[in-house]
Amino acid sequence: TPSSTEYKKVLFERIGECCMVQGAYHLATKKFTQAGNRIKAMRALLKSGDTEKIIFFAGVSRQKEIYVMAANYLQRLDWRKDPEIMKNIITFYTKGRALDSLSGFYDACAQVEIDEYQNYEKALGALSEAMKCLTKAKMADVGTQEAKINFLKRRILLVKKFVQARRTYEEDPEEAMRQSLLLMDEGDLETGIRSGDIYGFMIEHYASVSNFQKAYHLVQELKQRLPTASLSYYINNSILEQIRQHCGGDDPTLGGATDSPGIDEEIEEDLPEEFGY
Repeated sequence: TPSSTEYKKVLFERIGECCMVQGAYHLATKKFTQAGNRIKAMRALLKSGDTEKIIFFAGVSRQKEIYVMAANYLQRLDWRKDPEIMKNIITFYTKGRALDSLSGFYDACAQVEIDEYQNYEKALGALSEAMKCLTKAKMADVGTQEAKINFLKRRILLVKKFVQARRTYEEDPEEAMRQSLLLMDEGDLETGIRSGDIYGFMIEHYASVSNFQKAYHLVQELKQRLPTASLSYYINNSILEQIRQHCGGDDPTLGGATDSPGIDEEIEEDLPEEFGY
């Protein structure tokens, strides 16, 4: 009868709540599911931290809220190193129609490409995906959405300029240097580009054509602009050593012997390629 069915649901839910208090999250998930309350069931699973079951439950539940809850949880994990987790975040935000959250995730991917791999081309691809999502999103606050779009547009423009400068380098190195210098004058440069990466690009060029005086001058500028940064984070240690030998004398920051790995020693690995950027 309907009354006995309702009674069972209430009973299962109460048992689920007791299980939650006792930390029996998997059992709580089962009881909440039997009660027909999949949102509470997912909350219990999230408490358990059982990633495999969370992904499975989101897939079989097919509810927008649950997809988004799962994606939010997965973003807190080390998704940078796990292609499957990245794939599921994108899938769940897409199925949950949380396009503003998906935009934010692509933006985070772009920042990882910049911070960890100095790969501005892949960052540009991720930012472009972020823009597509953000323009299609239906955010409650239109003003906030417009502000985010304008910020993202500026970020994309700056990254595009740096990518263009690097592409120009093969055919016209001096033009690439000119474009890089113009970029350095952008007041909001760090919105899209790390100034150290532009300095590293220019310094390595001038060292490669044996203009060590110019390279040394740019190293000094870099040190003034980023006084706490390790030079070897932006410039190959071997190039720093060449500059020291020609111009740096006893400058201790140019020896290349630092605790942090130089960019020539970093792992050459980008984020997984199969996610559309």
